[in-house]
Amino acid sequence: MNTLRVGLLTYGMSQHLTGIGRYARELTYAFRRLGVPLHLVLLNPYPESPLSWYRDFETFPLPRLRRLPGVLAFGPLDLPAAQRRLRLDIIHDPCGIAPFVTPRTPRYARLVTIHDAIPLVHPEYQPWLTRFVYRTYLAKTPATVDGIITTSTASRLDLMRHLHLPEDRLHVTRLGTRYPTLQDLHRWRGELPSLLRQYRLSQPYYLYVGSAHKRKNIAGSLQAFERVHRHHPETTLALVGPPPPGQPRMPPGVRRLGFVPDAHLDVLYYGATALVFPSFYEGFGLPALEALAHGTPVIASNLSSLPEVVGLAGFLVNPRNLEELQQAMEACLRPDVRLRLFHAGRERAEEFSWERTAWETWAIYQRVTGRAHAKSLPETGA
Repeated sequence: MNTLRVGLLTYGMSQHLTGIGRYARELTYAFRRLGVPLHLVLLNPYPESPLSWYRDFETFPLPRLRRLPGVLAFGPLDLPAAQRRLRLDIIHDPCGIAPFVTPRTPRYARLVTIHDAIPLVHPEYQPWLTRFVYRTYLAKTPATVDGIITTSTASRLDLMRHLHLPEDRLHVTRLGTRYPTLQDLHRWRGELPSLLRQYRLSQPYYLYVGSAHKRKNIAGSLQAFERVHRHHPETTLALVGPPPPGQPRMPPGVRRLGFVPDAHLDVLYYGATALVFPSFYEGFGLPALEALAHGTPVIASNLSSLPEVVGLAGFLVNPRNLEELQQAMEACLRPDVRLRLFHAGRERAEEFSWERTAWETWAIYQRVTGRAHAKSLPETGA
């Protein structure tokens, strides 16, 4: 089979990788592990980025696409130029922007991963420019792209409902996670005491991973923790991610850690009493899956995609009901509950892998280019 040449747009992936950046990075390495006939080029707006990712794959500089206005203004010019220069079979935008304004062309295929429908379902949570992208660029995707990927059935239904996207070109590829071995868990147990001293934490602690965006319901997490802390003053809540805007009041026992290295996050997941993730809307909810893989109890909302990810392996609560959230947090202080959810979470996480995500994406690549279509998954241990 001829090698497919794919350009992956890496807008917004300069230093600290959030969920979309982690998806793009892990997808590329999973393709490499599968050994499919694929040549990847990272279309890189950040040539000065310190990420080793950009050294592990071929890159092509697109400096005018560093910021969203530049992507919208120059993407329709720079991406086709990159396709011609690199002789690409596919341009894949994993960022959910789809800066393609001309009709589809037989010269190459275009793909976009739209991770969620938040600006359509909850426009009050999004800035005007993001709402503009969804109402204009993404609304035109039936005419400008050959395939659309999303990461959950909930998002697929929302996109079909609000954007009227064609069902036959809207594909679901669930995200994956690295599944820690028992040796990994044993190593993290040994590293945990020194890391807790470094971050001035002590057990038992709850963990929140993500941005401070309103839709993440961090306010609900803080209020529920404040109730728990009154009855269990030995508990703390560690917030991992970018700091919230302004200086919001933090209840006693809350520690803001900011961005932490992946190696530290592994240990923090492992040692946590529970991940608290009562988001109002998630396209997928990668932190919930990562916590399950580490054997960490997950307390997530019962909305959008999170039931698809957590299943019966964690607590699914009404994110607007502080009493439900508090009760779930207090239940996770019990050793028997944590042990049960350790095994349930690990078993659940085995259903997800980046290799499976890559294989399903590879099948879509073949479909949109008219190449032979794979019928089944390879043996990847997924």
